[in-house]
Amino acid sequence: MKYGDLIQYEPIETVIKLKDADKIDEAKRLVKSYVVSEGMADSIINICIPQLQFDETIDNKGIFIVGNYGTGKSHLMSVISAVAENKEMLDYISHEELKKEMGKIAGKFKVLRFDIGAVNTPLRNIITKEIEKDLARYGIEFYFPPIDKVTNNKEAFMEMMSKFEDKFPDKGYLIVVDELLDFLKARKEQELIRDLTFLREIGEITKSTRLRFMTGVQETLFDNPAFNAVAQTVLKMKDRFEQLIIKREDISYVVSQRLLKKNDRQKAWIRSHLEKFSPLYKSISSRIEEFVELYPIHPMFIEVFEKMFVVEKREVLKTISHLMRELLDKDVPEDEPGIISYDSYWKFLRDNPSLRAEPDIKRVVDKSIVVEDLIEHSFTRPQYKDAALRIVHALSVHRFTTGDIHTSVGITVENIKDDLCLYIKIPEIEEDFLITTIETIMKEIMKTLSWQYISYNPDNQQYYLDMVREGINYDAKIQEKAELLSDDTFNRYYFDLLIKVLDWNVTLKQKNMRIWEYSLIWNEKNVKRYGYLFMGYPDERSTAQPPRDFYIYFLPPFVEANYNKKYVLNGKEDEVFFEFINADEEIIEKIKKYAAAMELSELSSSDQKKIYEDKANGFQKDITKWIRDNVSKCFNVSYKGETQSIIYWLKGKTANYDTIKSYIDEAASSCLSLYFSEKYSEYPTFYTKITEANLNEVFKSAMNYLAGKKTETGKKVLQSFDLILGDDIVPGNSKYANYFLNELYKLPPGKVLNREDIIENVNGEDIDKRFKLEVQWVVLLLCALVYSGDIILRIKNKVYDATTIDSLANMNVGELVDFDSFERPRDIPVRELKTLFTLLGLPSGLVNASLSKPEEAIRQMVSRSEELAKKVVTVNQFVVSNKTIWGKPVFDEFEIRDYKDLLNNFRDFLDSLKAFNTPGKLRNFKYTEEELKEKFKTLKTVKKIEKIIDFKNEVEELVKYLASAEQQLPEEIELKQNINAMKNEVERFIREIDNKESEDIKRLTRELEELKIEYIDLYLEYHKKHRLDYNGDERKKKIMASDLFNNLKKLKDVGIFPVNKFDEIEKVLASLKTCYNFGKENIKTEVLCPNCGYSIKSDEVPVFGKLDKIEDKIENLYKEWTKILLDNIEDPMIQERIEILNKDQQKVIRDFLNKKELPDKVDNLFVSAVKDLIAGLEKVEIEINEFISAITYDGPVTVDEFKKRFLENVDFLIRGKNIEKVRIIIK
Repeated sequence: MKYGDLIQYEPIETVIKLKDADKIDEAKRLVKSYVVSEGMADSIINICIPQLQFDETIDNKGIFIVGNYGTGKSHLMSVISAVAENKEMLDYISHEELKKEMGKIAGKFKVLRFDIGAVNTPLRNIITKEIEKDLARYGIEFYFPPIDKVTNNKEAFMEMMSKFEDKFPDKGYLIVVDELLDFLKARKEQELIRDLTFLREIGEITKSTRLRFMTGVQETLFDNPAFNAVAQTVLKMKDRFEQLIIKREDISYVVSQRLLKKNDRQKAWIRSHLEKFSPLYKSISSRIEEFVELYPIHPMFIEVFEKMFVVEKREVLKTISHLMRELLDKDVPEDEPGIISYDSYWKFLRDNPSLRAEPDIKRVVDKSIVVEDLIEHSFTRPQYKDAALRIVHALSVHRFTTGDIHTSVGITVENIKDDLCLYIKIPEIEEDFLITTIETIMKEIMKTLSWQYISYNPDNQQYYLDMVREGINYDAKIQEKAELLSDDTFNRYYFDLLIKVLDWNVTLKQKNMRIWEYSLIWNEKNVKRYGYLFMGYPDERSTAQPPRDFYIYFLPPFVEANYNKKYVLNGKEDEVFFEFINADEEIIEKIKKYAAAMELSELSSSDQKKIYEDKANGFQKDITKWIRDNVSKCFNVSYKGETQSIIYWLKGKTANYDTIKSYIDEAASSCLSLYFSEKYSEYPTFYTKITEANLNEVFKSAMNYLAGKKTETGKKVLQSFDLILGDDIVPGNSKYANYFLNELYKLPPGKVLNREDIIENVNGEDIDKRFKLEVQWVVLLLCALVYSGDIILRIKNKVYDATTIDSLANMNVGELVDFDSFERPRDIPVRELKTLFTLLGLPSGLVNASLSKPEEAIRQMVSRSEELAKKVVTVNQFVVSNKTIWGKPVFDEFEIRDYKDLLNNFRDFLDSLKAFNTPGKLRNFKYTEEELKEKFKTLKTVKKIEKIIDFKNEVEELVKYLASAEQQLPEEIELKQNINAMKNEVERFIREIDNKESEDIKRLTRELEELKIEYIDLYLEYHKKHRLDYNGDERKKKIMASDLFNNLKKLKDVGIFPVNKFDEIEKVLASLKTCYNFGKENIKTEVLCPNCGYSIKSDEVPVFGKLDKIEDKIENLYKEWTKILLDNIEDPMIQERIEILNKDQQKVIRDFLNKKELPDKVDNLFVSAVKDLIAGLEKVEIEINEFISAITYDGPVTVDEFKKRFLENVDFLIRGKNIEKVRIIIK
């Protein structure tokens, strides 16, 4: 299989010039050939057309068409302007929706097109001169004033458009400009400002006139670094222009639909070919259809092309055209994908001398040539050389996609495999095996290059063409600088390293001081304590405010021996000291080099700065790794005069220390643990970790748990305060809750305990006076007592009891912690609760039992109300969903409204019962007996609707089937009336549902099933009559393949036969439909045959007996045409012409005349011989019905009159013709 066999190749190599669209034939060709994707159509419809049209008043703006060289920018502008100029161009737009929308601008403009060349003329002068010349073509004399004579350009344009509209009152004026960006880039700053300001004015004038402006640029102006110096001017202009950006998807669509267009057969072959390799390439398996559409071009070819920043005129479509021309006559390899990726573009870059004028391109090309040469002559694995060269080419191309050819960014092994579809013959078709092989090739490449030219970035696992490693010996400069730095500088950078090593989000507590707010987990209590971390000595810091629980010091390592001892030996109970020790000479040197590299980076230019920063990062990684590997022995930790290793302070700990910070934190926490225990002696132990960041979140989880939204986190918090016993919330089990409750009950009845009685402010934080708990935990304990009904909480003078625990849970933390006071609750209402239990179907005696053992009564009440609420929700959803049976709503709009309100109210009531789920909450039960009885009247409605739901579920599938079946039946069939009658019966059944039992539903269901069976039997009968079975289909094929049929088909072209009879035979044969894979099972769920879709309602003619008649007609027509041909050839005038035929033609004609029969197979020789014989004959066709009408137009006629009229009509038809050569054919 050749590549050329798999695509319908149409090259795109011609550079389209905007001016070409001025010629109508060329414009027509451009519109016809434009391939538009859905995305592009959407952009034209939503961006261009609204801005160009002038029938609707909007804030019209100018338009920038943005696209790289060779992406179809000029083509697109040509198409839009051609349609705008000439309405007839709409006929050549292939996209129907786009054609419809472009009707809004079609033919409504006069168009001026021009390119801007390499000139120094101001943009205003270029555009105004072109306008003046163009207007002159239409007989409009207008001249713009010189630039030094105007204060703004808008007035001149308004005047120009006034003259234009006098000449063309119903037209707009569209100006289309190409190559604008190159012109602007060449302008000096002040010139550029004037040009951009002029563009803004043009954008503004489009709002108030019918002038429209569209221009093509290679890249967006608005975010272009080339215009940073005039950013303010660009921003002003931006408001007056819209951008249509030609995207990669649009280019891919053009490639697939024009350059590489394929039919379904070609796509199927490619898909089958590529699927063999999908186990190797994730990109193929996940994007198979995209690969098929673009084959043999890899989708990444276009993506990488788009990203290349250095090479401007890259013309993707033209490049692919060149590549494909070289491939067309080549065989598609069977044992590899045969895909062309972006590495193939390297030869275009390398061999294009004009590109090497750019320094960056030249440097990359020169380096790549060196690399290629080394691979070509020194690569030690010849079986992988081709793959290695492809990789080098890919790295070279990719170098231009990173924005900076020096950056350490490239492609991974996975990229090499998938983005190049790199295929290497391997023993097993396995992705991992291929990856391992590519890794081997990369190592061999690096080895061949002596680890130069191509580098590997371990951070992102990418290989890249290294444009940095040449020239300056940066390592030597770092060494020299390190020898000049002081210990203070080394200590400063050591502290910088520590901050990075600890890897935590730091905030300086005091400016210019190395002190930070810090936190530690107090492991014994699982809660954070807050203090400060300082890099330096205690006497170097000012007093940190507010005071906190601890201070951690990292002491400087570059000091005189034993200098740090005077601090560590006098440490306080809240101070922990860390000293860096046991570092080998290599690490000390790397710390110094890190300091030197950072110092040099501060003094260097941007290029060198990056190199020194990379060097410093390298040292930092090595130091970080060493500290991580040696953290247990590279720090001494001192507390209250005792100095030990980190491991000593961590003994007995089982935590997972996965970071250096975790070692530091655990060691410090271990030192301070006893101090914390003494300071917070009654603090609870939490079962989940509490930090400053999650305190409020965890607190809210516990509050939600009290409100019934149970989570594991909420449960653990409550357990931390002993508020949970088993699975129940029991505040009486908590010493903390009991303390606050006892404090309340020490007061006389009716008295309250205020916030200030239990809360105090210490160092800016509110905590309770007894346990030193944060105020959030005090509020949680009080809310637990509210939950149990033991207290009532007052916040902002509003009272909250056990029934409003949800409101407390939904309140924000700030409001909760600012509570006012708490007090005692009231008693349980027995009579009302007995009424409720009776209405719920529960024994009322449970209420009496609840006075002593309330839990069971509450459990049953809540369970029954939840069960009933679910039923109400179900029936309400059914009501509001406006369900239908047999196309008719089950409920009318008034019933829906009434039922919805009734059910919602009942559901809300049932939901409110769930709030009374504790003995304390029962004290606050608020409903009277009368209110309860009124609420439960809705239960009768619920049961009625449930009955309707059950009925609908039972018959729904049958009803749907019969409703569809009814649509397929003609009115005259009795079954249709029976189904319609059943529809009325179902409707009546629903209205009387209150009186119906389950047996009634079963009876109606049986009747529906019987109607379905009747339809299936009827459909099978009709289907059999109107479709050929297998034998019939074979017979039809046999007829169409027969010699008689095909001979007649050949003879149609001769021109002397009445072909309407044969056409009718062909038409009838074509109308005979085949369907033989069909039975009852096929229409048990669908009412039409899934294979052919036959409908009883259709007017199709039965097929029975048709084939016999067709065979008879073919035989008769064959005889008829044989006779016609004999009669014509035996004509003496025709006989004379036999001699002028060639020998082969004479033979077949004489054989026919001798045998009086047509050849067994009429071939082209026979047909050509007959045509040549009768070439001089003149055919006159008579339509039989018209001919008879012409004779008998006024009714019955006599024999003589009939003869007369017959001859007159014949004479009329052959008038002016040679009677000897006329042959009349009856149609």
